[in-house]
Amino acid sequence: MALCLGLNLILGLYACTPPRPAVLNGSDAPPKAEEYLDILGTWTRDSSIYRVFDQKLFISATYHSPEFRRAFAVAFPDIYGHGGAITKRELVDLTGDVENFHNFFMTIFTPEVKWNDLAKNDSIWRITLIADDEVSVEPTEIVPVKVDENLKAVYPHIDHFDKCYLIRFPSTDMMQRLVITPQSERFKIRIASALGSSEMAWQLSLGQKNAPSAKEND
Repeated sequence: MALCLGLNLILGLYACTPPRPAVLNGSDAPPKAEEYLDILGTWTRDSSIYRVFDQKLFISATYHSPEFRRAFAVAFPDIYGHGGAITKRELVDLTGDVENFHNFFMTIFTPEVKWNDLAKNDSIWRITLIADDEVSVEPTEIVPVKVDENLKAVYPHIDHFDKCYLIRFPSTDMMQRLVITPQSERFKIRIASALGSSEMAWQLSLGQKNAPSAKEND
């Protein structure tokens, strides 16, 4: 429990004010650097799995929405492009068709180190991205992320005992149905194993700003 206090304190700050509307592309006005923590809170969720009174998993997930990427560029000009390979690729260069996927940065703590195995082909965990109409996809890529001071500045909720991952989901399912559409009201991530299951949900504000860009539809 004590290991999670740092994340709980940081994310708890977001609960002190009414939550910002989650609009994928944000407002027409460019974000300000001082808005970064609010925007991070808008796109970050956390959850736990317990069995009886024993914690089996604590997880946080940040969705790399277009609004979040814009806020990152404004808030961290000094490490823009210097935040490590993963941060640079996902939030700066947007290389490797990044915008054609739904990308999440995840931190995970498990009391048993062997349970923290998301990047393994035989991981005990199954992760699913689910839309409000139950269209669902599984990750196409799970990449372990090395933690450094630049990464901690971008994601200040990273705890000393966390493992970090980049999780990439396809934008469409096997039937070519979009997971998140301009009409989507919410989406969620489910993580499950024999140890238990948990969900993290994002509620979206409907409107023109939730419409994916032409590039995202290609």
